[in-house]
Amino acid sequence: MLRYLEQKLTFKPTSADYGGLSPFSPQRLRIGRSFGLDLDAAFVDRGSESAVLFVHGNKHNLTRFEDHYRLFSSLGLSFLSFDYPGYGSSRGHPSEAATYAAARAAYSHLRHERGFAPERIVVYGCSMGGAVAIELLQGAQARALITESTFTNSWDMAQHLYPYLPLWRALPKRFPNDERIGRLTAPLFMLHGDADRVVPVSMAHKLFGLAPQGTELRIVPGANHVNAVAAGGEALKEAISQFLQRMP
Repeated sequence: MLRYLEQKLTFKPTSADYGGLSPFSPQRLRIGRSFGLDLDAAFVDRGSESAVLFVHGNKHNLTRFEDHYRLFSSLGLSFLSFDYPGYGSSRGHPSEAATYAAARAAYSHLRHERGFAPERIVVYGCSMGGAVAIELLQGAQARALITESTFTNSWDMAQHLYPYLPLWRALPKRFPNDERIGRLTAPLFMLHGDADRVVPVSMAHKLFGLAPQGTELRIVPGANHVNAVAAGGEALKEAISQFLQRMP
């Protein structure tokens, strides 16, 4: 029963179409079969040398994130977005392990099917997707990692969101970003809204303190958990552009 409750509180998939991909004429794909997965994905080709691997959070699906796709397009970057098992039309059931496997499959697609070298791949993870991206880059290489609204670990999140359910320590600590972030070798850019009530900005500051030297942290004034890209506007776009330009 406790594990069922954890599953329902952690993963909130939907198959709804939010229309966020419509302006970009994406190529819709099925990927991951060599990993034992059957995932829905979308690739937008801008003819660029670099591509973004976009890793979304625990809600919605790949059709939701128009603001992010506009950001990548405005930077002249191709991008691949994918859904975890159980999300959108991806088959299977969500779990921590399933999110990691899906990210590895999507990264492999960019590397081996699209021909992007590791130093040409930018990984961008939102909220739980930031945790998945951090895990991916414990072994894989990338030009850079960008995390948005990412938390420290599942125990801290449970204590913050569900203080009336004091059973969280009876469950495994999941998505331990605080333990993994210091082992990253890819340059890291973190962004977080200072009005985020889902993942408090204090978690961003804690992760920043544990991150490798040279990590950049940008706090977006007035942004909540889901609108940091829109709220950051041109200033955020310019900051990310300059960050990527500093990469080899």
